[in-house]
Amino acid sequence: MKDFTVILKTIWRSKTSPLLLILQIAVTFTIFVNAVYMVSQKHDKVTAPSGLNESQVFSLFINLQEKGDAKVAEFEQVIRDIKGLSSVDNAIPVTSVPMSGFGRSVDIGYGPADEDKLTASGYYGSNFDSRDTLDLDLIAGQWFEQSDVSHSYFGAQSGGKVVVSRALAQTLHPDNWRDVLGKTLYVQNEPQQVIGVVDNLKAVWSFWRLFDHVVLSPTFEVHDKVGIMVKAQPGVLEQAMSDVKAMLLATPGRQIDKLKPFSQTREESYRTDVAELETLKLVLVGLLVLTMLAIFGQARFAILKRRKQIGTRRALGANQVQVLRYYLMENLIVTLVGVVIGVICAVLVNTQLVSYFGLAPVPAYYLLVGAVIMLSAGQLAVIQPAWQAARVSPALATRSV
Repeated sequence: MKDFTVILKTIWRSKTSPLLLILQIAVTFTIFVNAVYMVSQKHDKVTAPSGLNESQVFSLFINLQEKGDAKVAEFEQVIRDIKGLSSVDNAIPVTSVPMSGFGRSVDIGYGPADEDKLTASGYYGSNFDSRDTLDLDLIAGQWFEQSDVSHSYFGAQSGGKVVVSRALAQTLHPDNWRDVLGKTLYVQNEPQQVIGVVDNLKAVWSFWRLFDHVVLSPTFEVHDKVGIMVKAQPGVLEQAMSDVKAMLLATPGRQIDKLKPFSQTREESYRTDVAELETLKLVLVGLLVLTMLAIFGQARFAILKRRKQIGTRRALGANQVQVLRYYLMENLIVTLVGVVIGVICAVLVNTQLVSYFGLAPVPAYYLLVGAVIMLSAGQLAVIQPAWQAARVSPALATRSV
């Protein structure tokens, strides 16, 4: 307690340097906590499960050579041929490939008018086998029947059935997402009955704010260029890709585009996010190091300026532990004041970020953990100067300098 009073008086007498350090710590803490939370959210995004069996699935696009209704028969035969390969477990036609950047979105609402639109969603048209091929987890309702599958040149037919992702169901019914079951949902102005909900599936654009909104329709779409997703037998993904490629190219005029495993599609989708994540991590480390250097410099300067005072105290009987404790406590007080101001600033800044950009508020425990990190870093930075002060010789320090 005696040292505490002396420290406060010392800080007040030469307050310019401590105040500048307090300001730097407060600013650093404000940036640090909000940036750490952004890093955490970004990390959760790039590591979140896609809802697919990523180790067994790959995708590709091919051209169809027939005309008119004959394209439907050609496409169906291609799917059957792929499913017949020994290295393949299942295969489906797709209008969009998850996380690939290739696909489309649809407006969602409980009526056909513009004012009835509630949100938007990614759209997948496929067939009955999409649940097995993609390993989707049906958590409510039921899956399509074979008889539900229809053919289309674009979009789901009016009066059909759809399965939605849980995220979309929660947006439509925040109180109880299961209430979406049995409702007539207008998908791009076409009425569709919701018969099931899958736990997790992503849309095609990882940067989209509605990335988790998905509608699945049993609609077999046929175009000049069509997408296919294939589920390989366990452990033979590369072999399945090679077999499918060889089988397709056996047809004269057949073209294959974007043949890649889903793990590669995911990696490419999150490439920018991963780069941003690593950059943010480096910035945070750099910010913490700069603050530690400032604390180190301030402590070293204060000790050099007070060498005579330290020597006098040593001559009066203070041991090395007492001198070390004194400067550690002095730094702790300065750092703690900076952290307290930083907590207030961090809350205010985060409130503005939530208000203007719709970001999630920083949880309280981030402030607590940030405070512990900042205090620990501050004490670590001052150990060497404080130990140097503790080793000052009384005889050397009392000389004129």
